[in-house]
Amino acid sequence: MVAVPAHPGAFSQLMLEARRLPEGLILPVFSSVRLLIETLGQYQPWAVIPLPKVAQMAPGLGIDQLLLDPEVTDDTWRWERDDLSGFSWEVP
Repeated sequence: MVAVPAHPGAFSQLMLEARRLPEGLILPVFSSVRLLIETLGQYQPWAVIPLPKVAQMAPGLGIDQLLLDPEVTDDTWRWERDDLSGFSWEVP
């Protein structure tokens, strides 16, 4: 299981948050929620998904590479509290 930056999309779809880097479209994945929050901040929406499922989904989403527990720079964009307004998760 890995924690991935993600947020709710239209029709209750899960939208994974990939990042564009010089080497292509990268999806950061984290070995724990704690590491995701330490890296991307407390307001980063996330989901916990089996790593094999993420790897299976990635090519179809145009993701070139998964990065496990990446280090990011201080200028990396992070969600703020106000960015979360209007989001709601529907639980079936």
